[in-house]
Amino acid sequence: MYTLGKSAVRKATLLSTAAFVGGGLALLPLTQAVAQSLPNGMSAAGSADLRSVVQQTITQNPEVKAAFQAFSAAGFDTDEARGGFLPTLDATAGIGRESVEGDGRGSFDSDFVQLELNQMVFDGFATANEVERLNKARLVRYYELLDASEQVALEAARAYADVKRHRELVRLAQDNYAEHLRVYNQIEERALSGAGRGVDLEQISGRLALAESNLMTEASNLHDVSARYKRIVGDLPAETLEQAPEMAGFLPPSVTDAVNLAFEGNPEFHAAIENIDAARAQQDVTRSGFQPRMDIVGRAGTNNNSDAGLQGRRDEQSIELVASVNLFRGGSDLASFRAASERIDLAVNERELICHNIRQTTQIAYNDTQRLREQMEYLNQHRQSIDRVRGAYQQQFDIGERTLLDVLDSENEYFEASRAYVNAEYDVLIADARTLASMGQLLQTLEVANSDIPSLSDLNSQGVNIDPETVCPVEGPEGFTLADLVGDVTAQPTRAPDAILSADALFAIDSAVLSAEARSELMQLVDQIRGREDLGRIYIAGHADTTGNDAINEPLSRRRAESVANFLIQQGVNGSLIQTEGFGSRQPVASNDTAQGRRQNRRVEVTLETLGELGDYMVTDTRSAQPVPTLSAEQQQGSLNASYAGSTSSRQQPAQTMRQTANQSTANFYLQVMALSNEESARELQRSLQQRVDGSVRVVNGGGFFRVQVGTNGNPMELRRQLDSLGYYDAFPVSS
Repeated sequence: MYTLGKSAVRKATLLSTAAFVGGGLALLPLTQAVAQSLPNGMSAAGSADLRSVVQQTITQNPEVKAAFQAFSAAGFDTDEARGGFLPTLDATAGIGRESVEGDGRGSFDSDFVQLELNQMVFDGFATANEVERLNKARLVRYYELLDASEQVALEAARAYADVKRHRELVRLAQDNYAEHLRVYNQIEERALSGAGRGVDLEQISGRLALAESNLMTEASNLHDVSARYKRIVGDLPAETLEQAPEMAGFLPPSVTDAVNLAFEGNPEFHAAIENIDAARAQQDVTRSGFQPRMDIVGRAGTNNNSDAGLQGRRDEQSIELVASVNLFRGGSDLASFRAASERIDLAVNERELICHNIRQTTQIAYNDTQRLREQMEYLNQHRQSIDRVRGAYQQQFDIGERTLLDVLDSENEYFEASRAYVNAEYDVLIADARTLASMGQLLQTLEVANSDIPSLSDLNSQGVNIDPETVCPVEGPEGFTLADLVGDVTAQPTRAPDAILSADALFAIDSAVLSAEARSELMQLVDQIRGREDLGRIYIAGHADTTGNDAINEPLSRRRAESVANFLIQQGVNGSLIQTEGFGSRQPVASNDTAQGRRQNRRVEVTLETLGELGDYMVTDTRSAQPVPTLSAEQQQGSLNASYAGSTSSRQQPAQTMRQTANQSTANFYLQVMALSNEESARELQRSLQQRVDGSVRVVNGGGFFRVQVGTNGNPMELRRQLDSLGYYDAFPVSS
């Protein structure tokens, strides 16, 4: 029993945790905006949409700015090379004192001024090829600028989506924390009043601590993606981030079309193609080293000196056609040519690598857009289903039909299902952006442009011509749907039950007690079972209509199935073969909108399964041979006592006969709880069950597993109820 002092300590812990979380996460009512419940400094005031965020990013991001400066510098490199076509004009002037040894005149002053004009006539096309190379290099820088803009836009879209994603995940974690806190308060009240178990309070305390940890983890993740957003965009994310525009309509109809469009529009691929042309132009530049050079050189100048014999000014003019050719430069020209040839091969291989990378990126991104959209349908179905289940489990827990573990597990499953759906939702957005960016169309789709970036026509370029012979083939894995994966998968067909018993004929309203009229109908089923020696399981399922709710209907349908099972056992049916389950209103066979349909849905189904149908459920069939019971006239009129052929006084000893039948039907009866691959874990479970159930617990080793099985010589239905209360709902019967 938990004392008030210990509960108060836990509550104090909760209050301190809430204070800590309030300081770090500011847990406000969940109806308020998520951004408002975050610490200061994780968001900026105002609102923003994806287009404005991307526009700001490509304008201010340093990576885009660096690419633009590299493009601008490439333009000046080209202008520098064009200067080789124009003449050079140099002015030279000098003043000094000269002396000529041995002429007897001594030293004298002199000065001169000269202009020299040099016009290249032929340089082996070095200048023309250098201009061509630098023009191609400028286009390479241009496409790299476009690629940087697309990639930064993609990163901005990813950061935008991640902030919205993790804000939503924080909200889910807050909801999960609040729900666990509510359950904790409920269990604490029960424990303090003496109506609850201390172990339940301990269990919910642990789960509440896990919910607190999950909330802190999600908040930490939000902090990290907000910091990443700040790095990419330049500002903290706004408090309100608008819904991203739908981009699915801009995607091509097939992955083949997507890859072809990527080859046509991806700027990184185009830069690789232009880089090959630049490498070829560089090779042509190196050829000039093997050619002669011709220049026109003109000079004009004047010389003046103070020598007595040469005193005065002397003017000079000349114009010359100068030809020169290198005869030997130590092999430098040949080495330069060979290096340029290798760089061509390098550029070609880089283009192939980029081509393969783009094909892979596009195929993966496009497949993600299709797969995630289909997957979201199933994730949403799972989320909605488990939401209904957790509501039903809470109602059943309130009336004592579900354990606390069921409720907590359903809450955690709903939390994980909601997280999976939210992640898929934003993964789709990012997959769309990845696909469009790989095709070079993300900025166009978002209607975002950088006015500082010129067009191809401004650069006197027609763009890149994609040669099908030089592009890696558009091949790879095709997309798929769930139908492609399960098309050849066949499940074992569910056989129709051998008997369908009307619940209205067996039970009174809201009752699980068999009526007197039900016995004759059930005796016919007993006769059918007695004549079978190949049975491996008798599966009894209770069903209800939608009147009321499953918090009541499901336990009632299960108790009705157990009542039928108990009657069969009383009539001598081997209890180790019987398995019961209640489905409530989850498996209707008719519409619940009509009274006739509701009557059809209120039913108990009995399926007689052979050993072959069960597969591994029944390990062996070692049922003891026993005489087939025969019914006396008195028994046919409704007595529950069975007699056996060869018994001396069945009418005089009905109670003894019943006890013998019950003992025979339940002897060596085992329910397999779990199969584990680790013996130590199996032994630990065995020791735990030995303290908690009325029956022997054994561990059977076989097939690489250690099977934990519980047996009893008492009522097998009572054993199953004990296991159900411990959460082992999937235990199934095996023979010893």
